[in-house]
Amino acid sequence: MNNEMAYQVFSINSDPRLAYLEDVSANVPDYMQLTDGVRLKGSIPESTTFTLSEEGGDMLCDFVENTSGTLIVSTRAREALEAEGITGDDFEYLPVTLKDKRGRALKSRFYIVNPLQKVECMDRERSKFSAYEDEILSVQRLVVRQEQVPAESKLFRLGEQPRVIVIRSDLVKRIQEAQLTGLFVVGPGEKFTW
Repeated sequence: MNNEMAYQVFSINSDPRLAYLEDVSANVPDYMQLTDGVRLKGSIPESTTFTLSEEGGDMLCDFVENTSGTLIVSTRAREALEAEGITGDDFEYLPVTLKDKRGRALKSRFYIVNPLQKVECMDRERSKFSAYEDEILSVQRLVVRQEQVPAESKLFRLGEQPRVIVIRSDLVKRIQEAQLTGLFVVGPGEKFTW
């Protein structure tokens, strides 16, 4: 049981200064598998390219904002995540290239982070969600049943709706201490968008 840890959820940041991607789903074969936390190494080519939206701002962050709810990070963010144990069989780092608004490839390398671990831990009484029969269609507010989360799990997909990526508060703090930019999360029970 892991009562001292709080869990947060990745959400879309609406800051107009941020550069963002809106072509992720169009450029990833079987995009729905990516949001389901299915192993994709080998099926997403290293030549996969995303272009920064002309509608977005000019501030490119370590956690790259996008309209698909995909976790895309800089090399610097990947290294920080790996230093915190976000490695091994429960994660994939899939290399991608980003292009600027003019279509020129950026020199820096970026990665899709694909968490493969799914943990069924949603407190259905305190969370807000839409369902059809027993299937969770979307989640608007999440409260995690902490006793359901393995003690070592810092970053994982919500088992009831794998598109939702959950992060433990101590990992959020480490990311902030490393001065990585662009991380936007909401706390337990807060409304989020993905």
